[in-house]
Amino acid sequence: MKAFSVVLRRCLAAALVLGLASCSSAPKRQAAVVEKKNEAAEYLALADGFYFLGQYASAVQYYTEALDANLSVDNVEGSIKARNSLGRSFMALGRLDDAAREFGDALTDARAYGKAALIALGLSNLGELAHRRGDLESADLFFSDAEDLAPSGDPVWAVVAHNIGVTAMARGDLETAYDYVLKAESANERAKLWVELGSNRYVLASITNAQGKTADALIWAQRALAADKTAENTLGIGSDLEALGSLKRKAGLENDAFNFYRRAFGLWVAMNRVDDARRCLVVLIELAANTGRDDYAQRYKAILDSIAGTE
Repeated sequence: MKAFSVVLRRCLAAALVLGLASCSSAPKRQAAVVEKKNEAAEYLALADGFYFLGQYASAVQYYTEALDANLSVDNVEGSIKARNSLGRSFMALGRLDDAAREFGDALTDARAYGKAALIALGLSNLGELAHRRGDLESADLFFSDAEDLAPSGDPVWAVVAHNIGVTAMARGDLETAYDYVLKAESANERAKLWVELGSNRYVLASITNAQGKTADALIWAQRALAADKTAENTLGIGSDLEALGSLKRKAGLENDAFNFYRRAFGLWVAMNRVDDARRCLVVLIELAANTGRDDYAQRYKAILDSIAGTE
């Protein structure tokens, strides 16, 4: 009994000095925490994969699992990141109130945590949500605050710059839009963040197209496609192919346009994205007729009719 009492006193003393609950269980608990954090990271990676495939409902499921795993071990930074990702998935699904809740909670936690990059990310996401709701004035305020906080060497800085550019484009301020998105593009190219780089270049193609610079827009769209292929970002690739088809058509190169739209159509069919495939079919029917491809025009018309007949 005396020996047991000595051991007990030693354990209690160690708990007071080291902040541990017991001598023997601490390493086990530490291992359990690490295991839970690894589990959260696995859920996050799985959710990211679904998100970039456009499978947002599945992304919500696994971002929620990641959030729960992080919360269970009080991994504050991991929880904040999971909430932001969960909010983005809700926003993609059109569940804007749910997105607002997650972004708001993420920002509250980030401010308490005190890490500038995480606060800037939360502000930027709320700015995107305001933009989505058509409130450009609020979006500008969120982005301005995010820009002040975002560390220059952190990837979130490029996210904020991109979002400021997109909002400027929506206001018709194409020069400011181009300058901000180009800065984001340069930062992401240096960091080799290929998905973000593809998005930057796609927007730069849109801006230069709106400026009437079709040749520059084609270059940016080609570069967007290259980045998205490197990232294996399927949704991005499909959007890039359509953009190239549209720009080639604008340039009067309808044979090239037909080939790009045909590639985009094949990708959307493979991904079972009916609305995207239908959009391509409408253009392909016109391009096929204009370029003397009557067999394709008839085939695509039949496919379009069959889609309409199933709805």
